[in-house]
Amino acid sequence: MQPFSPADAPNAMRVFVVCDQDATAPIWGYIIRQKGLVAILETSVQRAMERSVEEIPDLIVIDVNASHAQRMELCRQFRSLSNSPILLFLPSNNELEILEAYQNGVDECVVKPISPAIFLAKIMAWSKRSWTEPMTPRNAGRLRLDPSHRSAMGADGPEVKLTNLEFRLLHLLMSRPGYVFPAEEIIQTVWGAEGDVVLLKNVVYRLRKKLEEEAGEKRVIQTWPGGYSFVEE
Repeated sequence: MQPFSPADAPNAMRVFVVCDQDATAPIWGYIIRQKGLVAILETSVQRAMERSVEEIPDLIVIDVNASHAQRMELCRQFRSLSNSPILLFLPSNNELEILEAYQNGVDECVVKPISPAIFLAKIMAWSKRSWTEPMTPRNAGRLRLDPSHRSAMGADGPEVKLTNLEFRLLHLLMSRPGYVFPAEEIIQTVWGAEGDVVLLKNVVYRLRKKLEEEAGEKRVIQTWPGGYSFVEE
């Protein structure tokens, strides 16, 4: 019997694994793929930070022997771009580091060593959680949103790939064109308890830049005192 391949399920869950240990990274990747999930492996912390903008994972696993500061920065980077669960492996049971990790948006801390069986159990447990609401295609004005590709397309521009948070924000704003969504409502819907006004402003800035420079759609996201709206052109 042939092992299940992620290619057989184009909508398979995508797991971004950041692991800088040459002997361990291939094991984690193999275990994930054997379960029919898509494993995105990165062994460089710096490269992982760069790829965090490009990839749209459903689960993020961080298992690095880098410094504490680098681990926390990596967690903050992923959380600023995505609301997907973050599973962080730590080399020791340091309560202060664990508390800081949770403050930076980590969903579960695991103190090593960890066996392949427990690793797989945790991956499968998180994969069963419905972290994001089902989203339907949305059209408003000249802009069209495609949830199957997490992309936006203007009337004259090419398809623009969006991060998880960018897509969720735009999907929400487009649900009621002209309505000014209060910042608090947006944060609760897009991030939940992990969001704040600074993260929201950063995502709005990136989203506007993409829509204007890549999709050719200008001024569709408007800023109002205390909130934002989508304006149909």
